Amino acid sequence: MPLEILTGNIFTSQCQTLVNTVNCVGVMGAGIALECRLRYPAMYEKYVSMCQKRQLDIGLLWLYKSEQRWVLNFPTKKDWKHPSKEGYLRRGLTKFVETYADKGITSIAFPLLGADKGGIPKETSRAILREYLEGLDISVEIYQYDPLAQDEVFDTFRDWLLSTGSDQACALSGIRRPQMHALMDGVSNPAICQVNQLLSVKGIGLGTVEKVFHLAMNKDESSNHPGSIPLFE
Repeated sequence: MPLEILTGNIFTSQCQTLVNTVNCVGVMGAGIALECRLRYPAMYEKYVSMCQKRQLDIGLLWLYKSEQRWVLNFPTKKDWKHPSKEGYLRRGLTKFVETYADKGITSIAFPLLGADKGGIPKETSRAILREYLEGLDISVEIYQYDPLAQDEVFDTFRDWLLSTGSDQACALSGIRRPQMHALMDGVSNPAICQVNQLLSVKGIGLGTVEKVFHLAMNKDESSNHPGSIPLFE
Protein backbone atom coordinates (compact mmCIF):
# COMPACT_ATOMS: atom_id res chain seq x y z
CA MET A 1 0.00 0.00 0.00
CA PRO A 2 1.19 3.57 -0.60
CA LEU A 3 2.87 5.44 2.22
CA GLU A 4 1.49 8.92 2.95
CA ILE A 5 3.52 11.81 4.33
CA LEU A 6 1.28 14.38 5.98
CA THR A 7 1.72 17.64 7.85
CA GLY A 8 -0.57 18.13 10.83
CA ASN A 9 -1.58 16.60 14.15
CA ILE A 10 -1.07 12.83 14.36
CA PHE A 11 -4.06 12.51 16.72
CA THR A 12 -6.39 13.40 13.85
CA SER A 13 -5.32 10.26 11.99
CA GLN A 14 -7.93 7.59 11.36
CA CYS A 15 -5.34 4.81 11.55
CA GLN A 16 -5.94 1.93 13.94
CA THR A 17 -2.59 2.46 15.68
CA LEU A 18 -0.58 5.56 16.59
CA VAL A 19 3.13 5.52 17.40
CA ASN A 20 4.22 7.24 20.62
CA THR A 21 7.93 8.00 20.96
CA VAL A 22 9.26 7.26 24.44
CA ASN A 23 12.43 6.98 26.48
CA CYS A 24 13.33 4.07 28.73
CA VAL A 25 13.31 5.86 32.10
CA GLY A 26 9.58 6.48 32.57
CA VAL A 27 9.27 10.15 31.60
CA MET A 28 6.51 11.45 29.30
CA GLY A 29 6.92 15.18 29.75
CA ALA A 30 6.74 16.83 26.34
CA GLY A 31 5.41 16.58 22.80
CA ILE A 32 3.52 13.52 21.61
CA ALA A 33 4.51 11.57 24.73
CA LEU A 34 2.88 14.17 26.96
CA GLU A 35 -0.28 14.10 24.85
CA CYS A 36 -0.38 10.31 25.21
CA ARG A 37 0.23 10.56 28.96
CA LEU A 38 -2.82 12.80 29.28
CA ARG A 39 -5.09 10.86 26.91
CA TYR A 40 -4.16 7.37 28.16
CA PRO A 41 -3.39 7.65 31.91
CA ALA A 42 -3.56 3.89 32.49
CA MET A 43 -1.02 3.38 29.70
CA TYR A 44 1.25 5.96 31.29
CA GLU A 45 1.09 4.20 34.68
CA LYS A 46 1.95 0.87 33.06
CA TYR A 47 4.79 2.50 31.12
CA VAL A 48 6.31 3.95 34.30
CA SER A 49 6.09 0.55 35.97
CA MET A 50 7.75 -1.17 33.02
CA CYS A 51 10.59 1.36 33.02
CA GLN A 52 11.11 0.96 36.77
CA LYS A 53 11.46 -2.79 36.18
CA ARG A 54 13.79 -2.11 33.22
CA GLN A 55 11.49 -3.98 30.87
CA LEU A 56 11.57 -1.37 28.09
CA ASP A 57 14.65 -0.84 25.94
CA ILE A 58 15.78 0.22 22.49
CA GLY A 59 14.47 -2.23 19.90
CA LEU A 60 11.58 -3.39 22.09
CA LEU A 61 8.09 -2.15 21.23
CA TRP A 62 5.07 -2.14 23.51
CA LEU A 63 1.54 -2.12 22.09
CA TYR A 64 -1.21 -0.64 24.29
CA LYS A 65 -4.86 -1.13 23.34
CA SER A 66 -7.61 1.26 24.41
CA GLU A 67 -11.20 1.09 23.22
CA GLN A 68 -10.68 3.95 20.81
CA ARG A 69 -7.12 3.43 19.62
CA TRP A 70 -4.01 1.30 19.82
CA VAL A 71 -0.77 3.02 20.79
CA LEU A 72 2.61 1.56 19.85
CA ASN A 73 5.21 2.82 22.31
CA PHE A 74 8.49 3.10 20.42
CA PRO A 75 11.70 3.87 22.37
CA THR A 76 13.84 6.44 20.55
CA LYS A 77 16.02 7.34 23.56
CA LYS A 78 17.60 5.59 26.50
CA ASP A 79 17.13 8.63 28.75
CA TRP A 80 15.05 11.73 28.04
CA LYS A 81 18.14 13.85 28.74
CA HIS A 82 20.12 12.24 25.92
CA PRO A 83 19.67 12.50 22.13
CA SER A 84 18.18 9.88 19.88
CA LYS A 85 20.40 7.88 17.54
CA GLU A 86 19.73 6.66 14.03
CA GLY A 87 20.59 3.15 15.15
CA TYR A 88 17.82 3.29 17.76
CA LEU A 89 15.29 4.07 15.04
CA ARG A 90 16.55 1.25 12.84
CA ARG A 91 16.40 -1.33 15.63
CA GLY A 92 12.82 -0.42 16.47
CA LEU A 93 11.71 -0.29 12.84
CA THR A 94 13.30 -3.67 12.15
CA LYS A 95 11.31 -5.11 15.04
CA PHE A 96 8.12 -3.45 13.79
CA VAL A 97 8.48 -4.81 10.25
CA GLU A 98 9.11 -8.30 11.61
CA THR A 99 6.15 -8.34 13.99
CA TYR A 100 3.34 -5.95 12.98
CA ALA A 101 1.30 -8.62 11.19
CA ASP A 102 1.42 -11.04 14.12
CA LYS A 103 0.30 -8.25 16.47
CA GLY A 104 -2.78 -7.48 14.36
CA ILE A 105 -1.76 -3.97 13.29
CA THR A 106 -3.72 -3.05 10.16
CA SER A 107 -2.90 0.65 9.77
CA ILE A 108 -0.47 2.93 11.58
CA ALA A 109 0.56 6.57 11.89
CA PHE A 110 4.16 7.45 12.76
CA PRO A 111 5.60 10.79 13.83
CA LEU A 112 9.07 11.70 12.58
CA LEU A 113 10.95 9.47 15.00
CA GLY A 114 13.60 11.26 17.05
CA ALA A 115 13.15 14.53 15.18
CA ASP A 116 11.41 16.62 17.83
CA LYS A 117 13.27 16.35 21.14
CA GLY A 118 15.74 13.74 19.90
CA GLY A 119 17.89 15.92 17.69
CA ILE A 120 17.74 13.83 14.52
CA PRO A 121 17.22 16.01 11.41
CA LYS A 122 13.71 15.74 10.03
CA GLU A 123 14.91 14.74 6.59
CA THR A 124 17.04 11.95 8.09
CA SER A 125 14.16 10.57 10.15
CA ARG A 126 11.83 10.75 7.17
CA ALA A 127 14.30 8.90 4.95
CA ILE A 128 14.80 6.12 7.51
CA LEU A 129 11.05 5.70 7.95
CA ARG A 130 10.53 5.45 4.20
CA GLU A 131 13.33 2.90 3.91
CA TYR A 132 11.59 0.52 6.31
CA LEU A 133 7.89 1.28 5.79
CA GLU A 134 7.42 1.72 2.05
CA GLY A 135 5.92 -1.33 0.42
CA LEU A 136 4.28 -2.79 3.53
CA ASP A 137 0.85 -4.35 3.04
CA ILE A 138 -0.84 -1.98 5.52
CA SER A 139 -1.73 1.70 5.40
CA VAL A 140 1.14 3.81 6.79
CA GLU A 141 1.07 7.54 7.51
CA ILE A 142 4.07 9.66 8.52
CA TYR A 143 3.16 12.89 10.27
CA GLN A 144 5.34 15.97 10.16
CA TYR A 145 4.29 17.91 13.24
CA ASP A 146 2.43 21.19 12.71
CA PRO A 147 2.24 23.25 15.93
CA LEU A 148 -0.67 25.23 14.46
CA ALA A 149 -2.81 22.18 13.66
CA GLN A 150 -6.13 22.11 15.48
CA ASP A 151 -6.93 19.35 17.96
CA GLU A 152 -10.49 18.37 18.90
CA VAL A 153 -9.37 17.16 22.32
CA PHE A 154 -7.84 20.55 23.09
CA ASP A 155 -11.01 22.25 21.87
CA THR A 156 -13.12 20.08 24.19
CA PHE A 157 -10.79 20.77 27.12
CA ARG A 158 -10.81 24.52 26.47
CA ASP A 159 -14.58 24.69 26.07
CA TRP A 160 -15.15 22.75 29.31
CA LEU A 161 -12.76 24.96 31.25
CA LEU A 162 -14.17 28.24 29.97
CA SER A 163 -17.78 27.16 30.47
CA THR A 164 -17.07 25.82 33.97
CA GLY A 165 -15.33 29.02 35.09
CA SER A 166 -12.30 29.47 37.30
CA ASP A 167 -14.14 29.36 40.65
CA GLN A 168 -15.85 26.03 40.03
CA ALA A 169 -12.80 24.57 38.29
CA CYS A 170 -10.70 25.46 41.35
CA ALA A 171 -13.25 23.87 43.67
CA LEU A 172 -13.45 20.69 41.60
CA SER A 173 -9.73 20.28 40.98
CA GLY A 174 -8.11 21.74 44.08
CA ILE A 175 -5.87 23.89 41.88
CA ARG A 176 -5.00 27.29 43.35
CA ARG A 177 -6.41 30.43 41.75
CA PRO A 178 -3.14 31.84 40.32
CA GLN A 179 -2.47 28.59 38.45
CA MET A 180 -6.09 28.35 37.31
CA HIS A 181 -6.06 31.92 36.03
CA ALA A 182 -2.85 31.18 34.11
CA LEU A 183 -4.52 28.10 32.64
CA MET A 184 -7.59 30.12 31.67
CA ASP A 185 -5.35 32.65 29.94
CA GLY A 186 -3.49 29.84 28.19
CA VAL A 187 -6.53 28.13 26.70
CA SER A 188 -7.85 31.54 25.61
CA ASN A 189 -4.66 32.33 23.70
CA PRO A 190 -5.35 31.79 19.97
CA ALA A 191 -1.70 30.84 19.43
CA ILE A 192 -2.16 27.72 21.59
CA CYS A 193 -3.82 24.88 19.69
CA GLN A 194 -2.76 21.76 21.59
CA VAL A 195 -2.66 20.72 25.24
CA ASN A 196 1.11 20.17 25.37
CA GLN A 197 1.65 23.81 24.35
CA LEU A 198 0.12 25.02 27.62
CA LEU A 199 3.37 24.15 29.40
CA SER A 200 5.03 27.05 27.57
CA VAL A 201 2.81 29.49 29.51
CA LYS A 202 4.37 31.03 32.61
CA GLY A 203 2.70 29.78 35.78
CA ILE A 204 1.39 26.52 34.28
CA GLY A 205 3.01 23.26 35.32
CA LEU A 206 2.46 19.67 34.25
CA GLY A 207 0.64 18.78 37.47
CA THR A 208 -1.91 21.55 36.91
CA VAL A 209 -2.55 20.59 33.31
CA GLU A 210 -2.80 16.88 34.11
CA LYS A 211 -5.22 17.29 37.00
CA VAL A 212 -7.58 19.68 35.20
CA PHE A 213 -7.38 17.76 31.91
CA HIS A 214 -8.40 14.50 33.55
CA LEU A 215 -11.24 16.27 35.33
CA ALA A 216 -12.46 17.87 32.11
CA MET A 217 -12.17 14.71 30.04
CA ASN A 218 -13.41 12.39 32.83
CA LYS A 219 -10.26 10.31 32.62
CA ASP A 220 -10.06 7.57 35.22
CA GLU A 221 -9.27 3.90 35.44
CA SER A 222 -12.88 2.79 35.16
CA SER A 223 -13.47 4.65 31.90
CA ASN A 224 -10.15 3.81 30.26
CA HIS A 225 -10.47 0.01 29.94
CA PRO A 226 -6.74 -0.52 29.44
CA GLY A 227 -5.29 -3.42 27.58
CA SER A 228 -1.84 -4.29 26.36
CA ILE A 229 0.13 -7.08 24.81
CA PRO A 230 3.68 -8.16 25.65
CA LEU A 231 6.73 -6.43 24.29
CA PHE A 232 7.70 -7.20 20.69
CA GLU A 233 10.72 -9.38 21.49
